[in-house]
Amino acid sequence: MKQCNAEIMKTIKLLDQMKQEIIDQEDRVCTTTYQTESDMIVSVYNFTETRNQVIDIDAKIRMLKHLLNYSNATTIVEDSNMTLGECLVYMAQLNNERCILEQFVRREPKSRRSTMNGVIEFTVLNYDKDECKKRLESVQEMIAKLQIAIDRTNLTNMIEIE
Repeated sequence: MKQCNAEIMKTIKLLDQMKQEIIDQEDRVCTTTYQTESDMIVSVYNFTETRNQVIDIDAKIRMLKHLLNYSNATTIVEDSNMTLGECLVYMAQLNNERCILEQFVRREPKSRRSTMNGVIEFTVLNYDKDECKKRLESVQEMIAKLQIAIDRTNLTNMIEIE
C-alpha cells in the first residue's frame, strides 16, 4: 500500500492519540482504592495486554517515522534543488530571519529615554529601515513559496508501506 507523506504524518498523529488514550485509560484502572472490602470495585485491567498494545503502536510509529525520515532525506522538492529535510531546516532559518527583521522594522528611527540618574539618551538606527522592510517582504515571499512547495511534495510523494 502506498501513502503520501501527509497521510503518513496524519497516521502517526492518530497512532500517538491512540497510544495516549490507552495510557490514560491504564492510569485510571491500574489501581483500586477502597475503604472496606465490601466497597471495593475492581476494574478490569490486564497489565501485559495493555503494555503489549503500547509496544505495538510504538513499533508502527517507529516504522512510519523511519519511512518519513528516509523520504525527507531523499526526496527533492520541486524548484528548490533541496531535499524535503533541507527545506524544513531552511524554513526554520527563514522564520528566524523573519522574526529578526520584524523587530528591526518595528524600531523607531530615533528614540530617547531617561537613565536612572536622569540623563537623557538618544538612540538612532544604524541601518536603512526601508531596505529592512524590502528584505522582510522578500523573506515572507520565500517562506510562502517554500511552504507551498513542501506541502505539494508532502501531498504528491508516495511511499510504499509494508
